[in-house]
Amino acid sequence: MKSSVFNVPCSIAILSLLLFSGCGNQDPRPDLQTVEGILTINGEPASGAVMVFYPADGEEFDSRGTRPRAKVNEQGHFQLTTYQHGDGAPAGEYQVGILWFDNPNSDKPWNKLGKKYSIPQDSEITITVEEGNNQLTPIELENVQLTKRPVRRRKTQDADQLDE
Repeated sequence: MKSSVFNVPCSIAILSLLLFSGCGNQDPRPDLQTVEGILTINGEPASGAVMVFYPADGEEFDSRGTRPRAKVNEQGHFQLTTYQHGDGAPAGEYQVGILWFDNPNSDKPWNKLGKKYSIPQDSEITITVEEGNNQLTPIELENVQLTKRPVRRRKTQDADQLDE
């Protein structure tokens, strides 16, 4: 008798696991188009710059709010990635934000481009991704004033103050 009382809850638990396994709330991934391009700033490759592509219509293509992105290589080339390296982006119109850090491995990296290009609506860079393979027209940003990290001044005490 004791074993049948134990078997009913175990059976229910096992049945529940079987019924609900694989029923996760995963979004179907949209069809992705390959996208490649070149980014130069003031005539030089923007090596290390990070580009993030925001759907211009504000619509999300998955519940996580995934954004296609790319990191610019030493020659200024980039490939868009949405889920896996170089897999592309869904077809559509995008506004592009760019971050270009002076020392990306730092605890406090500094964006050399300031705020203008980090906010996609302010960057005025729009890209259309078509069905198929996309080789974008080079993005050439000219006369960009690069910002430098402000120098932090140390607070020092005068020798007179130390004696007091």
